[in-house]
Amino acid sequence: MLSDKQDQKVEGGSTAIQAGGDVHYHGLSVSEVKELCTLFLRSNFPQLREEARQAAEQHVRDFAAQLESRIVNDAASIAFEKFRESDVQAAINDAVQASARKGAAANPILLTTLIAERVSKQSSDYKDIVISEAVNVIPKLTPSQIALLSFVHFVKSITIHGLSSVAALEPCGAIVLKLSASGFNLSESQKHHIQYTGACSINSILGGDIYEALRTNSYSYFNIPDAAAFKSSIAAQAPSFAALLDQFDKEQLFSFNLTSVGQAIAIANISNYLGKLDYAIWLK
Repeated sequence: MLSDKQDQKVEGGSTAIQAGGDVHYHGLSVSEVKELCTLFLRSNFPQLREEARQAAEQHVRDFAAQLESRIVNDAASIAFEKFRESDVQAAINDAVQASARKGAAANPILLTTLIAERVSKQSSDYKDIVISEAVNVIPKLTPSQIALLSFVHFVKSITIHGLSSVAALEPCGAIVLKLSASGFNLSESQKHHIQYTGACSINSILGGDIYEALRTNSYSYFNIPDAAAFKSSIAAQAPSFAALLDQFDKEQLFSFNLTSVGQAIAIANISNYLGKLDYAIWLK
């Protein structure tokens, strides 16, 4: 059986707002947020050697530009007054420090995705705590480890509703297969490092048949009589989706359970490929 199963309608994309000037709603403006990033850099790295300073400043400029783009794109869903909250500024500070040290290796796209969600109008105390923790964890993970989190979350915890046939699973399956592939067949050491960061727990006792679990839970509305028929239908009509499930079985990933932090990271990553997911479905 799948644990903590929730439903999600995958959207085609998110709405972008074109801003002719600065964007703000009784909070910090976009330009002020960018200045905040530079201030955090100078406060945390005051005595770097010249070449290191230049590299760190460029990393932070790149991060600030991505954050600006994300804020403008998501402006309709952002409560700009939240940028004045100390916890929000602390999360930005954490992201700035990670970006200054690691540049692209800090996964700035995911960091900005989560910061935008942290200041969204739809929030709760619990979700805010989880997202702030996720901002701290992301720089400790490789892209392949993040891909594994995304892969497991998609297979175990996302249901695509309203499909007319099994074949309709193929488009999403193809996208997720591409974004997840680098996370396939990671070493046990890498998987246990993900557990060390707090993004997952591993229980080797757990097991199951993913085809049967999805047939009886997520996709019972296809009315396919048994697991064998479901598996053959998926293989024939949605080969990319089948490849995901086969890989899940091969690695016995029923034993790999995402924590709330791991879910937040996976949701942020998947949202950048399939369209914005509702964090509140899982983080509640």
